[in-house]
Amino acid sequence: MKKISLITMIAVVLVLSSCNLPGFDGQTQEPDDDSMATEISKILTGTPIEVRNTPTSTSVPDSTEEEPTTPPDAPDETETPEDTDEPTEEPTADPTETDEPEEATATPTMTSTPLPTATATLADTDPVTSLGSPDWVDAMNDGGNWPTGFNEYTSIEFDDGYMKLTAELDAIDGWRLSWPYLEDFYLEIKLTTPECTTNDHFGVIFRVPENSNANMGYLFGIDCDGQYSLRRWNGEVMSFPITWTDSDLINTEAEADNRLGVMAEGQNLILYINGEKVDEVSDSTYLEGSFGVFVGSGGITEDFTVWVDEISYWDIP
Repeated sequence: MKKISLITMIAVVLVLSSCNLPGFDGQTQEPDDDSMATEISKILTGTPIEVRNTPTSTSVPDSTEEEPTTPPDAPDETETPEDTDEPTEEPTADPTETDEPEEATATPTMTSTPLPTATATLADTDPVTSLGSPDWVDAMNDGGNWPTGFNEYTSIEFDDGYMKLTAELDAIDGWRLSWPYLEDFYLEIKLTTPECTTNDHFGVIFRVPENSNANMGYLFGIDCDGQYSLRRWNGEVMSFPITWTDSDLINTEAEADNRLGVMAEGQNLILYINGEKVDEVSDSTYLEGSFGVFVGSGGITEDFTVWVDEISYWDIP
């Protein structure tokens, strides 16, 4: 009996020594280039979603097992709140959760291109005239600072000096994040839309607190009817520190260029369009985080795409 037990023990030891179980071999393996690129894409690709319609106060279900199916013009069963000084909220579909790594496994290579010197054609209120050279510039000559490829919310490519970000779902916002993590800053994005119709909208997302689960932050954007807004996304509800507001500063023609700027110092958020201050608000929900580009289709334009020419930021001490 003892002899059989000894033979059995030896056999078990031999079997275990031949297994390659991740995390149990006592060694740390460096990821190859392909796997590292996949992890970066997972970390930096945003998958939050929301409906663009007029905001209402509505809770969202806890379930995240199904993809959102709300059509852009679905009737609202809830009662629209009266105008108040408090931000209103619009119903949102809960994002589909994906397995995300806890921490970034690698950092994309930073590229920097000098910004042209400010000229007399810039408005006196344009922060660019007084801030000097930016601390970081991406001229979109390649995708070195961004995740590339396709996901269920957006597709992205870099061509002819532009980042081309396309909305894959109607009435759903999607975004891609770059890697810098900022606290106080002035951020400016230059973009255009070859084709744009009612309710198509786009802009910059900033102060996203977690790259590994990019489902929070502020969205400053414009639409193709000449309106701007500042929205706050908490992963379940989209609220409006600044509701959609008309502005003659927005260029709404096809292929027209626009510059969007955000001055963020603590809880003070000041918004600029084409070098002119348009609004400001005090909101301390998010005080630091990453930034990126968002796009949302109103359901009419096929493959609605925003072309980003350049993004720059200046650190504010």
